[in-house]
Parts: sequence; C-alpha cells; structure tokens
Amino acid sequence: MKHLFSFFAAIFIATVAHADVLGQYSFEGKLGTKIFVELKFAINGDDIAVGEVLYPNAKHPAPILVVGIYDEDSERVDMKEFTEDGTVTGIWSFKVEGDGTEASLTDGVWTNPQTEKTFTMNNFRPNDEFVDIPKYLDYEDPQNIGREYSYSIYNPRYKSMMGGTVKFRGAGKWKLHFEVSNCPGNIAEGKSEPGRPAVLGEATHDYFYYDNVNECGYSFGAYFFKKFVVLVSTSTKPEAFQCFGMGVAFDGVYMKVKQ
Repeated sequence: MKHLFSFFAAIFIATVAHADVLGQYSFEGKLGTKIFVELKFAINGDDIAVGEVLYPNAKHPAPILVVGIYDEDSERVDMKEFTEDGTVTGIWSFKVEGDGTEASLTDGVWTNPQTEKTFTMNNFRPNDEFVDIPKYLDYEDPQNIGREYSYSIYNPRYKSMMGGTVKFRGAGKWKLHFEVSNCPGNIAEGKSEPGRPAVLGEATHDYFYYDNVNECGYSFGAYFFKKFVVLVSTSTKPEAFQCFGMGVAFDGVYMKVKQ
C-alpha cells in the first residue's frame, strides 16, 4: 500500500506511537440499495485498521467504532463494529486500493452477525471528510492499561452470544501477566508463565510480543489502544495452532471493560 500522508497526518504522526500511518480513507456509499453509510478509517504500520461508521438516516445517528486488520497481500480490510461493551453489531470486508481522491473500495460486503443477513457495499466513493488520525490510532498510556478486556458476537450455530476475554495484571515495570480465553466457537486459551511475563516495547510501552504460549509454539502480539486491545497471531508454523480448537486463536479486538 502506498503511504498516504496528508498535511494533518504529518503534523500528528509523532503522537501515533510506534507504528506509522500507512493509509487514511473516508468513503460514503450504500449497503444494498437503501442504507446510506459514511465510513472513515486509518491503517497503521502494524496493519491494524481503526475508524468509525455513521448511518446518517438512523433514528439516532452516532458514530460506531470499527476495528480490524488489513491484509497487504490481498489488499483486503476486515473490520467489525463494536459497542462500548464489546458487542459486535456488524462485520465489514472489502478491498481498498489507491490513495487520496483516487482511492477505491470494491468487492465489499456487510454482514449482520445475528441474522447472517448480508448487504453488498455499493457505489462507495471517497469524500473530503477529515480523517482524525490521533483519535483512531492513539495508543494507550501503559499506566492506563486495563485489567480486563472482552468482546461478544452472536454464534448462529449455538444460538447465543459468545466471545473472548483477556485479563492483565502488573508484573513489574513495563511487564504484564496475561490470561486469554477466546471462545467464539471453538476454544483458544493460554496464559503467561509464572516466571515469564510479557514485556512491553522499549520505546513506547504500548505493545508486546509473546512467544511459545502454553509451551506449544504459539506466539502473538498485543497492541493497546485507548478503548481496546488488539491481539494478532505471529506464529509461522501451522502446528502452533494445534494448541487450540480448530480455526481459532487469540486473534481479535477486545474492548476495555475493567480499568
């Protein structure tokens, strides 16, 4: 992806922690033929996409947080809508290309996780709305990392809300112990070893990488934002995912629920 630094992004880039801003986008379009939406987001150097969606014609329109991952190989963005308590209300998947006013959003679909109803993303075009980079990509002060983060999403198979929880506790300066339980369907569970806490990054202290969870070769990274933490698998060996149930890992966005 090309670097898309605007004048404002250049001013604020120093406040966006350790990861550079790779792209910033503002689109408007329709879900199906009737639902008008405005979508803004930015992508950082860790390939994390953060932004908000607005449904202007809703009864009480208000921005909704969207967070997800950008895949550089496919140029696809996969994001979810989150309420304050971590409930997922919508799932976005689309391809984004280009930059500035020449940016394009294609091959997109929005899904309601509870009804499984989908809408094609139609006629999405860039607009001139300002993308607030610090608001979206401002990392957490390590002193304010929460004790507990969680999310929930409806599982049609079990006909109930399921999800995940991450708990943190201090283990010394710039060190954390963690315990993860991610159960959107199958179960992925693990925790730091008693004598081996996670160590926050040296420069900014707002992320960590942890190898060999449960002594089975699984590795992941945690990136702390003001309202949520993003967990991303970093394992490269397929056998590492045999630590957990089929098709599940720690990956996900977990909203802060306990300070």
